[in-house]
Amino acid sequence: MMVYLFLTLSAAAMTHLADGQSSRETERFLIDSPYNLCRQPLYRSANVTASTDLNERTAQDGYLHSGSAWSAKDSDFDQFIMFDLGQLMNITAIVTQGKAHTDDYVSEYRIQYGSNGRDFTDYKEVDGSPKLFDGNVDGFAEHRNIFEQPIIAQWIKINPTRWADKIAMRVELYGCQYISDVLYFDGNAMLKRGLTLAPISSRRDLIRFRFKTNHENGVLLYSRGTQQDYFALQLVESRLLLNINLGNNRRGERSAPTEHSMTLGSLLDDNNFHEVYIERERRDIVLSVDRVQIRDRIPGEFMKLDLDQDLFIGGVPYVQRGLVVYDNFTGCIENLYLNHTNVIAAYRNPTSFYEKDIYTKYEKIGDITNTCSRDPHSIPITFRTKDSWIKQTGFEGDDKFNVTLEFRTFEQEGLIMFHKFSSEGHVQLYLERSRLKVKIQAENMPEVEIDNFDQTWNDGIWHKVSLSMGKNTASISVDQMEMKTTRLMNIRTGAYYRLGGGVYNDPGFIGCMRGITINGLYKRPTDWKEEELPTPDTVLIDSCQMIDRCNPNPCEHGGICMQDSKDFYCECEHTGYAGAVCHTSLNWMSCIQFQNAHPDSRFTETIVDIDGSGPIPPVPVTCEFFPDGRNLTYINHEQMQATKVDGFEEKGSYYQAIQYHAPIEMIETLVNRSATCVQKLGYNCKRSKLLNTPVSESQQFSPYGWWVSRQNRKMDYWPGSLPGSRKCECGLFGDCFDPGYWCNCDSGNDDWLYDGGEIKEKEYLPVKALHFGDTGNPVDRKEGRYNLGPLECHGDVLFENSVTFRKQGIIIELPTFEMGITSGDIFFEFRTSLERPMVLLHSVGDNGDFIKVSLISGDSIQFEFSAGKGIQGVTVETSYRLDDNRWHSVLIEKNRKEAMVVIDGAQKTQVPEPAGPVRPFKLTSPLYIGASKEWTDGYVGCLRALVLNGVPVDLINEVTKNRGLYGVAIGCKGKCENNPCKNNGECLEGYDHFTCNCRWTPFKGPICADEIGVNMRTGMMIKYDFKGKYKSTIAERIHVGFTTTDPKGFLVGLESSVSKEYLTLMLSNSGHIRLVFDFGFERQEIVFTEQNFMSGQYHDVLVERYNNGKSLRMTIDNYPPLETDFSNSLKASADAQFDNIQYLYIGKNESMKEGFVGCISRVEFDEIIPLKLYFQEDPHDNINSVPETITEDFCGIEPVTHKPEEEETRRPPEVDEESIKHFYSNTNSVILGVILSLIAALIIIVCFATGKYINRHKGDYYTQEDEGAYDAFDADTAVLQGRTGHQVQKKKEWFI
Repeated sequence: MMVYLFLTLSAAAMTHLADGQSSRETERFLIDSPYNLCRQPLYRSANVTASTDLNERTAQDGYLHSGSAWSAKDSDFDQFIMFDLGQLMNITAIVTQGKAHTDDYVSEYRIQYGSNGRDFTDYKEVDGSPKLFDGNVDGFAEHRNIFEQPIIAQWIKINPTRWADKIAMRVELYGCQYISDVLYFDGNAMLKRGLTLAPISSRRDLIRFRFKTNHENGVLLYSRGTQQDYFALQLVESRLLLNINLGNNRRGERSAPTEHSMTLGSLLDDNNFHEVYIERERRDIVLSVDRVQIRDRIPGEFMKLDLDQDLFIGGVPYVQRGLVVYDNFTGCIENLYLNHTNVIAAYRNPTSFYEKDIYTKYEKIGDITNTCSRDPHSIPITFRTKDSWIKQTGFEGDDKFNVTLEFRTFEQEGLIMFHKFSSEGHVQLYLERSRLKVKIQAENMPEVEIDNFDQTWNDGIWHKVSLSMGKNTASISVDQMEMKTTRLMNIRTGAYYRLGGGVYNDPGFIGCMRGITINGLYKRPTDWKEEELPTPDTVLIDSCQMIDRCNPNPCEHGGICMQDSKDFYCECEHTGYAGAVCHTSLNWMSCIQFQNAHPDSRFTETIVDIDGSGPIPPVPVTCEFFPDGRNLTYINHEQMQATKVDGFEEKGSYYQAIQYHAPIEMIETLVNRSATCVQKLGYNCKRSKLLNTPVSESQQFSPYGWWVSRQNRKMDYWPGSLPGSRKCECGLFGDCFDPGYWCNCDSGNDDWLYDGGEIKEKEYLPVKALHFGDTGNPVDRKEGRYNLGPLECHGDVLFENSVTFRKQGIIIELPTFEMGITSGDIFFEFRTSLERPMVLLHSVGDNGDFIKVSLISGDSIQFEFSAGKGIQGVTVETSYRLDDNRWHSVLIEKNRKEAMVVIDGAQKTQVPEPAGPVRPFKLTSPLYIGASKEWTDGYVGCLRALVLNGVPVDLINEVTKNRGLYGVAIGCKGKCENNPCKNNGECLEGYDHFTCNCRWTPFKGPICADEIGVNMRTGMMIKYDFKGKYKSTIAERIHVGFTTTDPKGFLVGLESSVSKEYLTLMLSNSGHIRLVFDFGFERQEIVFTEQNFMSGQYHDVLVERYNNGKSLRMTIDNYPPLETDFSNSLKASADAQFDNIQYLYIGKNESMKEGFVGCISRVEFDEIIPLKLYFQEDPHDNINSVPETITEDFCGIEPVTHKPEEEETRRPPEVDEESIKHFYSNTNSVILGVILSLIAALIIIVCFATGKYINRHKGDYYTQEDEGAYDAFDADTAVLQGRTGHQVQKKKEWFI
């Protein structure tokens, strides 16, 4: 096929030459063809240089398949190899290699191009960022990059941005000679084509051309039609503006505006060629300037562009619809193609065989030349640094002067002009805080500052300023706005004028100037002498090297971009976002997130940004929280009040679109993320029908009123009923006003009736529009009123979408994460109790790129990453623990200016982007959640609300989609969920394990179930001394367990020698529990007589005093509590407080001779647990015993244990038997079984035969000795000792 195409094109070219056409036309024909052959190697014909060379490996050695290579001396971002192709070329591809037999190669590079060797432009991505081309992966293989849009340039600069060991390259460029068809427009000229006889009516358009100019405004292309269609392409303040309209509404009625505007580019008046590409496919349109591209959709109903008036190129003769500026274009337009037709080539060469019919349709108006001329006053000068300046001469000793120039800058400060008078004084023109000011000091006149302009002038646009001074007067004009001042002053001009700086302590000007005229004299900058350039290294002649870093706008969400000569800055105020590029949302993602941060809130009006950093804007909502856990989010609308419907008789003739206080994208996201949503809708009617019921399924449903779902669907039921029922709520339940109808309103009754209810099917919400009819006219009695409530949604599945990592080294694999070059973000919430370092997210890519998010040290989150500039990291250390088993949020953002980590919406750390090109992450692996790629440093805990670049991730679905994931559970479920710790022990969650804290219980052991007791004998005692820290109580909790068979005994006692108050719990002689106490108001005694407690069984006693000491409850084992109230015993002035408790006794007190006999455990007095304190490794000195050493006892109670937990195992891999079936034979199983049986029988027979053969000479034999004679020393003795005689013993040998 390619051979055939080549032969066809060659034949066409030969025919062309045969007709006498030049080779130039043939080359253009081949290039313009969609099968162009522009693939010539260019390296050998180019002058190749480099920034640095290593040894003998110079730029001349860097051609493809060279035995050597170009190697840079230094490996940094400033290295480049540059090609001077000698003339403008059309470059279509590049092929690179590394240095053979080494690991020296470039894996990524960017390309800059230019036409004069001074001004270079980056080859850009469609978003405006420099394109980073993929390079090599070793030193041998070729890597080819084809330019989708060819480069038109003479100079090509290749700048390595990523390399292996060292920078080394072998390169080849492919292309061909560039053919330029250019026209110069002087600002008054234009081309005109009449379309009246041959109108344009197109569904598709393709326009491409190049242009250059020194003027910031001008009309490039324009045409219009009689149906209000128009196409207007124009330069407005150095930016390209396209206004397009595909026509008015078909019905001729008043409709929404159909004009569409697109703006792109910046600093386009820099006298360099810029490439424009416009493509329209019906209502979809693409605008591209220098490969930066924007896409949009034209509003309206029409698909065609209908133009039947004149088509103008380079200007318009009069004001036209769709134009913003009315200046004609001044500059050059090159290779203008309209739908693949080269208009300029046709205009210049009317004899072209494939364009000869077009020429007669164009009319030249004004002076249009074929040479791209240049205004000498437009030669720019670039001041690169604050130390740059130039010196110009003027008339010395004159009493007046004038300085005129144009400048453009992005800096707020800078000295533009300084002139020292030969008389006393000076004058200076400068920028201060972006305002243009003049400072004058003259003889006998103090220094004066003139600041009369309110505008700011650092917008990057050319501004013309003229400063004139004479006797007693000064005048300054900026962009034709003039300000004058009159003062008594005499001046005598000096010899020199300093421009751009050169004054000590005054910051110099950074930017561009042109048209510098002093006292009416202009000198071309290219003719300046050496003494006029004091800083030649920092001043660039015939080039304006300024970069508009704010185009396209790098600030997101409507942020305002500001810049200087080095960087850009984003003003995010009033956007609802923050950060270096206004990427981070300042608002809650839902009412649930607000509630998580404010658990005590019950009602609030707040702003919700439902997709975080995504494109949906933040909106105001109302949040309501209920004690039962319900939460509601309300979205209001403009039609909240009851609305009257009258005078609309036809079915559905009344129409009301519902205007919500939120965009439909936000509402749809809210509905989809909510657990339930409802919206109430009701209709009050008087003689006005609603659904026009009853109507069977076989009949056409033709209601008078209906509501419209979010899918713009006409709904066939009324709220309160069911979809498809064609009924109202009363018809569903059979209780309508007239049983013959399915809606109350359908009865047509003279009284007011009502139909309404809730729409609970959230897939149809919100209500987008309402239709009603059958309301007669304004003078009859038919009338209706509707009321539509707010959208109410409950829950947020984002924050309910949680999983638990129960084991280390378990990961959830998500698709490869695209961090992006402009900005990317990750949001999630986690909950853990483990202190060790754990990896939360990890992903890796080629050339060492990676991202990793880790929890380190239990109080820090670390974000590590690499994108070609080495490993970088951001760590946020909090003042509190992150392993406290509470939910904590993490937001990670990486943009072109910084990397940032925010914890819990408050703790923030950011690091700036290092020097060098900003590149996207080239991640190729899945995004691993829960561990590193190597399954190490696994996370154990809960994770929820994972959002990547504003898009929620369904973690539950990721876990369940393959029948579950080993080690990961749905929801946040830990080991403490069922409280495995006994006796009120505190369960410490570990998610893969649990630990019981028994500190505040009288038990010990792994689950707080082991008794801590003491086997008491009659003389034993344990005493706890409060040692000066006397305790006074108004309520007590006393707990003790015991077992005994002794008829009496002292269990626990508290006393105070200071207040003489006491409390004693004992066993009475009759075996009952007896509590005696005196707290200063009256001695009390309580006896529990329900049971005899001397049986040797274990008993548990709990005594609690409450109600300000007036009530007491005694609970023993599982018996009903014994309640006692002392209110009647207390006088009004009595004190129920137990004052100055000094001692706690166990077993007996010091006044007793005999104590308790038995086992005592579980002793508690409020927070004091004496037996645990006594038996701990380092007992306190305030607890003692008699005797000094008492051994611990478990009182015969075996500790409780849990059933061993079933170990979770990995699910066996799924095997697709069908896919592996072909690996196995299809032999019949019965035949196979018979064959195997025969083989087994044969093996048995062979084994048996072999055994018989080996033992053929073996058998039974008889011994020749008598039994018992085996130990005789001679034959006679053997006979005497024999018991059985000869041949009585028969022995056998068996072969097994």
